[in-house]
Amino acid sequence: MDVFNIHIEFDSQVFRDTVEQHIKEKKKAYVCVVDANVITIAQKDLKYREIVKNATINTCDGSSIAKMVNKIYGTHYHAYNGPEVFEYYIERPYRHVLVGNTKAKVEQIKAFVKQKGIDVNLQHVDVPFMPVEEFDYPAIALQINKLKPDIVWVSLGAPKQEKFIANIFPYVEQGVLFGIGAAFNFYTGDLHNNKKEVGGIRLIWLERILKEPKKQLKRVGGYLRAVPKMYWEERKKAKASRKG
Repeated sequence: MDVFNIHIEFDSQVFRDTVEQHIKEKKKAYVCVVDANVITIAQKDLKYREIVKNATINTCDGSSIAKMVNKIYGTHYHAYNGPEVFEYYIERPYRHVLVGNTKAKVEQIKAFVKQKGIDVNLQHVDVPFMPVEEFDYPAIALQINKLKPDIVWVSLGAPKQEKFIANIFPYVEQGVLFGIGAAFNFYTGDLHNNKKEVGGIRLIWLERILKEPKKQLKRVGGYLRAVPKMYWEERKKAKASRKG
């Protein structure tokens, strides 16, 4: 569905079918996990918006986003968030490559998968801490390509991870690349995928504010400032489409 100037797939089955078809055919693709931060940045940064729009498929990582869409269009969509996506795929017998984060975090994820009695091919490609423009993308892609991945999980934080994916994508030969953000930490229990709701909005963001108040309050504030314009512009678009 084209909404808020980008495309979001709200049907989790369509999302999974698309991802798995690309894996089966050994085609490359990339996915953006659209949360409040991603959608806020996409409203004002046109280059970033194009990265999100040009993704093979995107999922909604925000119950408030789904709630706005439902109110405008009378739909009944739900978010299919990053932690849920990561847990679903990391426990399946694909060849996984994790890019970014730390080796310790990757070993922790391996341990969690092993505890569940699941044998998974899980590799790590470390990248230095530097501006997204300065990475040696051909060299990093060479490491990824040697591993012949089905899925590449990029955990650098938005908007850096989406920009990283767009820059490395021409050099990658196969695999579905996900900009996955904090999903590693949710999977290992450092953060909790809170499923409680208030007015149809999940409280997954509350713990992140408590743990990273400066960073998360800035993001939440930016989103709340962007919401009125996003909502009314989308409502006008929906009204015009019904008339047309």
